Amino acid sequence: MAQLNKGMNWYAFKIFFGKGKPVKAYFVANGIEYIYDVKKDYWDKDKKKRIVKEVPIMPSLILFRTTKTKAIEIERMFLNKVMLYRGKNSENLKEPSKISEREVEIFNIVVTSGVEGLDFYDEYNPKFVKGDKFRVIGGLLKGAEGYVVRIKKDHKLYVSIKGLCAVTTGYIPKAFLQKIE
Repeated sequence: MAQLNKGMNWYAFKIFFGKGKPVKAYFVANGIEYIYDVKKDYWDKDKKKRIVKEVPIMPSLILFRTTKTKAIEIERMFLNKVMLYRGKNSENLKEPSKISEREVEIFNIVVTSGVEGLDFYDEYNPKFVKGDKFRVIGGLLKGAEGYVVRIKKDHKLYVSIKGLCAVTTGYIPKAFLQKIE
């Protein structure tokens, strides 16, 4: 398996408003592993009929695994629909930002858990990262790791992909939290 994924890393696209479907369809058609989950929203228009609509959990972000060359090629294919997140390398040049397996794994636990009250931040906000790091040991978010922060008087778990984006959960019972030393 390790040989099969040689040279492959996780990358992320910022998706411009409403442009995610063709990118997702391309990934499906070409067998590219990706994370762009949707949830069902229910709309009650004029209280006459209920409409079910699928909306992305992370509307402006799609994570995917491929090579750096292929990531750049896909960005060019979907010009004006997506933008590849880039960071500076050791030579101070901008190149596609690789995302670690662990960050993707933890982020995926949180965004696909089905818990209510997730808040998505499409820019990494290190000012939220204060205090002790915790691991969730029970419930739907079991296995997630992050920082407990206070936002609008509520304690929430803050999980991030460094330099890229973050998500905060709703309330997590203290019994489900284990401090990481």
